[in-house]
Amino acid sequence: MSDTMTTRDSVRGNPGLKALREMAGLNRQQMARAVGVAPRMWQRYENEGRLPEKLDIVLRIAVLAGKSIDETIQMIGFELPTREELLREEKEEVTNH
Repeated sequence: MSDTMTTRDSVRGNPGLKALREMAGLNRQQMARAVGVAPRMWQRYENEGRLPEKLDIVLRIAVLAGKSIDETIQMIGFELPTREELLREEKEEVTNH
């Protein structure tokens, strides 16, 4: 994912990923296989707050849960910058070089 994307701090894991898995009607092992990660990694996503690092994993989660990409990204906890924030960052980078 992009350097400009941030995530919510997670003390108790990632309830959004758990909810998405439950919407998909799968247990942890089934969800891990379906999205292409090891079961231990999926456990880390849910329990430790780790986040998927590849877009294809996020896309698979969305399809399995029957959610849009936007809904999935929000539920997982990615906080996307606004267009204005991205343009401001670009402008600041250009003026600093």
